[in-house]
Amino acid sequence: MLYQLPAFFRYLMDTAPTGDAACELHLVRRRSDARIVGIVPGRRLTQKLSVRLGPWTLFERDVPVYQVLGSVPLLDAGEEGLSGFVLKSLLQRHTDCRALLMQAMPEELAHTVGGDGLSGHILNGWQHCHTMPLPEDVDTYLQKLSSKKRYNLSRQVRLLGKEAGEASLVRVEQADQVAALVSDMHALQGAGDPAALPSREKLESLARHGLLHSYLLQCGGQTVALILGTRSPDVWHVHNIYCKPEYMNFSVGTSITHLALQDAIAHFDFSHADFGYGTPNQEFRSTHVLQRRGKLLLCRRRSVSNLLLGLHGIQDRMNEALIGRIKAVRKQLRQRRQASR
Repeated sequence: MLYQLPAFFRYLMDTAPTGDAACELHLVRRRSDARIVGIVPGRRLTQKLSVRLGPWTLFERDVPVYQVLGSVPLLDAGEEGLSGFVLKSLLQRHTDCRALLMQAMPEELAHTVGGDGLSGHILNGWQHCHTMPLPEDVDTYLQKLSSKKRYNLSRQVRLLGKEAGEASLVRVEQADQVAALVSDMHALQGAGDPAALPSREKLESLARHGLLHSYLLQCGGQTVALILGTRSPDVWHVHNIYCKPEYMNFSVGTSITHLALQDAIAHFDFSHADFGYGTPNQEFRSTHVLQRRGKLLLCRRRSVSNLLLGLHGIQDRMNEALIGRIKAVRKQLRQRRQASR
């Protein structure tokens, strides 16, 4: 798990503002023999709660929370009741935080955390994430694609090369490559908010600690697509894909993903690629596995925070039902108009 690696802790300490505690590492010892039975990394931050009406945000509030890095605490499974004890202890230790945050809790593991006296709330419901198990070699990966898909992917790269210049893939993992990566990200982002992009300093720190794993797709000396990614020993994490708008007709996002997967399989021992929340592109649906994850907030059952989060969940579900109903009515109206022609 990337967010539980010592290298990630060092990255957090490198990039924390002066005077701020970047993260904390809690060791859990058994009282009888002082044996370590758990390691729980965490940090303070704020979680935004929004009240919405349809697509419009009516009200927002930043709630102080304590994030458990890696979402699932590293605990001895043989110690009964350990999860509940640890999480309650974290809430007692961080009294200024309203809840504990598990950023990407797998649905099938949600029942393993918490305990008596704690309530869990999934912020904005369970969401689909797509991952891709990576085989041992490129040939096996290609064989999982239909012959038509293999042809289409190769054809896209070939046509892109004819239009923009010969295509080449560049892996970005060293600190001295970051300046070009940042420049290309700003160029490909277009009218987006530059503040939303990771800083050069943070990316250089990721590279120094061996965590950066990004790609550039270059044609004729220009970058036409970019994958921003990181890595842990067994997972390639894809955080974002940027593409040059004028080459979208050539499916540059699909092309760079296809080429990057082949490079990752050929040169690394990743067990899978994690593409985060969303659904896979049509070309990769035969190779991807959908998982359900959610942003889990844990708080004391008898607390104002539990009441606040419970009311927020009810309002959010009502809003989603309203959006679904409006979409259904619009669909019915379109069908009626088409039938009347």
